[in-house]
Amino acid sequence: MSVIEGKNPTSLRMKFDLGKDDSTGKTKVKSKTFSNVKHNASNEDVYEVASAIESLQQYPVLEIAKIDNTTLA
Repeated sequence: MSVIEGKNPTSLRMKFDLGKDDSTGKTKVKSKTFSNVKHNASNEDVYEVASAIESLQQYPVLEIAKIDNTTLA
């Protein structure tokens, strides 16, 4: 039996460093997800967009993730 692969929109998730929590000493992290990225967008293009978004943010970026979403039938 052959598996059919359906490409769904991709997401871009960025995690930001909000600094240390005074009571626990752990790093506070906030994430933002940008949905409906074209599934065929190259990794380089997604990274360039994330870099442009980063320059508009108040906090430094910890992680940039491209999340691919595929449906199997």
